[in-house]
Amino acid sequence: MKILHSMAGGQSGGAEMAFVDMLRAQKQAGMDVVAMTRANEQRSPLIRQADIPLYELPFSGVFDFKTKRSIENIIKDFNPDIVQTWMTRAVQKTPAWHKGLPPFIKIARLGGYYPMKHYQDADYFIAQTPDLKKHIVETGRIDPERVRQINQFAEVGQAGGILTRGEMKTPHDAFVFLSLGRYHVNKGLDILLRAFQSVPGAHLWLAGDGPERAALENLADELGVMERVHFLGWRTDRADLLDLCDAVVFPSRHEPFGTVFAQAWAANRPLITTASQGPAQFVRDEEDALLVGIDDMPALIKAMNRVVRDHALRDILVRNGYERYLTEFTTQVVLKRTLEWYEACLGAPAAQKRFAA
Repeated sequence: MKILHSMAGGQSGGAEMAFVDMLRAQKQAGMDVVAMTRANEQRSPLIRQADIPLYELPFSGVFDFKTKRSIENIIKDFNPDIVQTWMTRAVQKTPAWHKGLPPFIKIARLGGYYPMKHYQDADYFIAQTPDLKKHIVETGRIDPERVRQINQFAEVGQAGGILTRGEMKTPHDAFVFLSLGRYHVNKGLDILLRAFQSVPGAHLWLAGDGPERAALENLADELGVMERVHFLGWRTDRADLLDLCDAVVFPSRHEPFGTVFAQAWAANRPLITTASQGPAQFVRDEEDALLVGIDDMPALIKAMNRVVRDHALRDILVRNGYERYLTEFTTQVVLKRTLEWYEACLGAPAAQKRFAA
């Protein structure tokens, strides 16, 4: 099966790394995969290292005619069975099948609550959560038979064993919380910093980057926690970070899915998360995570201190979280469900007619 993936992509972000992860996983599974995306100094090398053909295109605004023409030429050359788009810009720039192109099925993957008016020419859909499937069906007036809910897998890779706490300027015996995500207001890192002020002795690693960096650094300084907070910037060594931390905290205000919660489970780390849209659909409070309200600083303080002090609680969260990962979020499970959906789409009467024409 030949699969062409299309994503514009921002400078950094969780969806962008999920795109890379899926490309690499499908390649490793023996699929014939090609990628189209904006040039990016972080993602592009990872794609090329996996020996995946990569086309770097502008994916610019309304007057960018080059991208759509280029994609049509790539489709003609590659002759894919599936063209999968990621997010709105890609679905707009990637043409639907027409008689000037070889037959293919266009599948739009939604990891957010995007306006469905931009997605009407997609043949089929992948929704990351049950609620996103509902959004696609109800706001897009899409037949639910054209939508499949498939989790994003949460593999974190093997830690290299090279990174040390000393390099992170963190005492080897400190309790370390790790937060992965953009420095953006939606991620709730300001509330996390305020709560962290009341977790004595612990250290906090913030792995990410974004427009709120200066404001967050100023806030950490004002709160008097700058010596215990480490702004790491955007990282590609998440396996090492997860291996070195003691717990993961995920304080988002808005998170349509939020792969980080499942990555914590995969890495055998206790998880604290807010009840944002994605995590709230999967997490079981007190079983596989501690679930607190959005912007509920007292609850977050209590949860963080519980995790620091209660070893038995940490063991319960880790054991149950890892079981959830094994049954729902491994590469094997997610790729199997994705391939089954591809095959179902290709086997539908409308697709069969298209390919037979």
